[in-house]
Amino acid sequence: MAEISVKKNKFTIVFKKKSKEFECAYTLADTAIALKWFKKIKHLKNIPIDNIESGLIDLKGLQKIYSKFCNQYGLGEIKFEDINDQKNLNHLHQIYEENHDKISKMKDNTTLYEFHHAIHYAEGQRPSKKQINIAWGVKEGPLTESFDCYDYYSDSIKENNIYLSWAELGKKPLNYWLDEEPNEQQRVNELCKPHVTLRAKFFIPLENRPIGKFDNSFVEWFKSFKRSWLETYKIDSYTEKHHYSAPLLATADHNIDLNDSEFVKIIL
Repeated sequence: MAEISVKKNKFTIVFKKKSKEFECAYTLADTAIALKWFKKIKHLKNIPIDNIESGLIDLKGLQKIYSKFCNQYGLGEIKFEDINDQKNLNHLHQIYEENHDKISKMKDNTTLYEFHHAIHYAEGQRPSKKQINIAWGVKEGPLTESFDCYDYYSDSIKENNIYLSWAELGKKPLNYWLDEEPNEQQRVNELCKPHVTLRAKFFIPLENRPIGKFDNSFVEWFKSFKRSWLETYKIDSYTEKHHYSAPLLATADHNIDLNDSEFVKIIL
């Protein structure tokens, strides 16, 4: 369980671990992106977090979730011999994309996002046990805005700090390559997304992380697609930092071990 109180650029998160509460002090980063993020947090203080986007539900069993998705929204279900084959996972992701705009406007759209996260779960992109994820999903509503987040990416990820989560309806270029998506410029430009959406979603790493290095095979593959992709999204570069790091939102004024801690609500 967690509560946040704020005084100027200082705030405290109260975590809960094994029924015991403890406080952790933070300082808001002095950046435009941190200030924009915090304004969103103020509006969401009384709204429960989204369990799907916060990685708090079981996403195993893609076939069952896919069947539920088709039945609930009246879609024809494709029968796959092996639904977890990467080509089939790519096909399912395209089905999600094609139906997102329509279903996202429905009152009961939770299964849409459960389906999306289940696809990525099957691809191995699973919630890390080395970070605490906090998100409000569609409850965030109009607070989502377009913003060039790349300018604020940190050179490293530090334990216990607060960072903005990448939250695009697509894939990072490295993941696109790893998932063996089509080697087509149009599809690269369509599905690969830079971080240009600012949401309230954030994470707290439970360990320090260095910036990883791109596989040389990915670098060579991306060369032929990179220029058009950068021009499409009007961005200057895409480096290891843009894949492995994130924008800093607040620094921890503590060194408490947050493993196995829970975050439930925010109070300002």
